[in-house]
Amino acid sequence: MALPTARNLGSLRKELKDRLGFGAIGASAGANNALIDSFLRTAQELLYWEYTPRSIIETNSTVISQDGQNSYTWPDDVNIDKIIQIVVEDTSISAPNRYPLYEGIEWTEDNYNTPKDKPSRYEVRAMLEVWPQPDNADYTFHIEYVKRLGNFTLDGDFVTLDADLVLLLALSNAKAHYRHPDSSIYVSQVTRLLGKLKGAGLGKKRFVRGSRNISTADDEFYNRTTHRNVLD
Repeated sequence: MALPTARNLGSLRKELKDRLGFGAIGASAGANNALIDSFLRTAQELLYWEYTPRSIIETNSTVISQDGQNSYTWPDDVNIDKIIQIVVEDTSISAPNRYPLYEGIEWTEDNYNTPKDKPSRYEVRAMLEVWPQPDNADYTFHIEYVKRLGNFTLDGDFVTLDADLVLLLALSNAKAHYRHPDSSIYVSQVTRLLGKLKGAGLGKKRFVRGSRNISTADDEFYNRTTHRNVLD
């Protein structure tokens, strides 16, 4: 069975106008295209901050350390407000050696007088900042993140999130704007579908309390709540 075809702005605009009752107007309905597109773009922007489908989670491994350099350019499609984790790999040795970077560089560490060593922390700024300064050029930073929304301004631009959900939210907002009495029906549909999609996004992961055996402050802060597979 073929996967569903992604829908573009032109297709969603046509359906939204039809469901608002503008389809019968014909060519004269083109005057409100800008407003209809605004409903669709705003709906996608709002939903982007409400849930994260697994289809827009990426891992990028193109950032490589440079000896003594602490700041690096983010990959192009990274949303720096949606970094999931950063894992470092020392490629100078063949044995498994990946380890996570912890987020947060203290102000006392920002002067970079610390001797160069393996990076252990990072800070999300205009550039990726790591600490301490790498002691060689053999570290690969594996960045797991949520992608930015794709372009959604031309007729051929594809929607990034679930097309049905974007359409329903845009429809409910548009109906409220035009004072259609059935707008609340679509609000409830958005709520139900969004809940289903959020649940599906967890897969078999469940969030549980970590061990009570806390050995360090880092363990207390980072490891108290973890996700585990229900089959583990």
